[in-house]
Amino acid sequence: MSHAIAPTTARERIDLLDILRGFALLGILIVNMGIFSFPFIAAFTGTPRGESTFDHAVEFLTHALATGKFYPLFSFLFGLGMWLQMERVQEAGGAPARFMVRRLLVLMGFGLAHALLIWNGDILFIYALVGLVALLFRKAQPRTLLIWASALIAIPIILSAGLIVLGILVAGLAPTNASGMDEVMTLVRDLERQAIETYARGSWGQIFAWRAIEWLIVLVFFFLSGNVLQILAIFLIGMYAGKRQVLQRLMQLPANERRLPAGRVCLVVGLVANFALTWLMWTVDMTSPLAGLPSVLLLIFGPVLSYGYMAAFVALTRREAWHRRLEPLAAAGRMALSNYIAQSIVCTLIFYSYGLGLFGQVGAFAGLLISLTIWLVQLVISVFWLKRFRFGPLEWVWRSLTYGAPQTMAKTRQLAA
Repeated sequence: MSHAIAPTTARERIDLLDILRGFALLGILIVNMGIFSFPFIAAFTGTPRGESTFDHAVEFLTHALATGKFYPLFSFLFGLGMWLQMERVQEAGGAPARFMVRRLLVLMGFGLAHALLIWNGDILFIYALVGLVALLFRKAQPRTLLIWASALIAIPIILSAGLIVLGILVAGLAPTNASGMDEVMTLVRDLERQAIETYARGSWGQIFAWRAIEWLIVLVFFFLSGNVLQILAIFLIGMYAGKRQVLQRLMQLPANERRLPAGRVCLVVGLVANFALTWLMWTVDMTSPLAGLPSVLLLIFGPVLSYGYMAAFVALTRREAWHRRLEPLAAAGRMALSNYIAQSIVCTLIFYSYGLGLFGQVGAFAGLLISLTIWLVQLVISVFWLKRFRFGPLEWVWRSLTYGAPQTMAKTRQLAA
């Protein structure tokens, strides 16, 4: 006998997952601030966001502690969430694949609207696209998921390493065409200046056209850099954790026994490796064949540090006092979609011409302060909102379209109790 399929209730949620989402929202915002406030092409030109010591320190720490660490964390949580939702639909007698396809297509619509109308650094479209591919593995055995995940992680690393070796060999056989490189860098710097002019002073139509072009470039970059394969691999690892009930079993243990295997090791190794990679990135000449080496190694050590962060939060939540302190993060995590889109809206209003027009004028240190302020405000709003409503506003739209009927938004006294 089938039961009605309904959204996850507050009692059914795993608080740790929401806390991790709330934490990841801060990391994502800090990383994205560099693209909200400055041309993303600056990653290739090496143009710094500000000239002060504070600006340089923040850029270094952002890359070492945040870049490439939070989308893997979100990817794991997304893959795990997919499996938990499909499991609930299956138990209710529904069709998990059909349900998830509908849910992912709605998310893809959010991503398109976000990318074309608000900000070009959208990740939702890619997550939805990769999620549809991950559905093909829904019936795979846990061991098979790990084998596929390992292969998908290895492919971009091996290919990128091969290209670096090839570049070194070519550089040794043929002299570098300095004038050609200068012409390329001149063109790239012209594009950088044009981006600043468009976002800071252009019309909405000009910004729309430029944003659409940059979004397509970002998509191509994600595919060519191997990030899409990495995201799919981590989705599969999240599904593996769901099938093995890793976190469910973890949360059933006594609080003082909850820990992730090798968590401390990954945290220490991840921190040391990522600081070393950032130093290497800052010291290697952009025209050197080794310039791409830090990006390749980041595909390995970024997720290692992500796992270390996860293990640290598992350790923190063992203590009741820390669990209470982290409850605002859980509230923000339950509204992750609304908060993610809200970050883009607020930041584009700060930096784009139809807002304050500060694009290209804010240094990395000031950007960090803006990020922290936005995130802290979102924590307060999320706690306030969820005391009165069951879902965030965009979560309500997402769920209503997925389930094919408007969901009850307001909390009744009984639900609140």
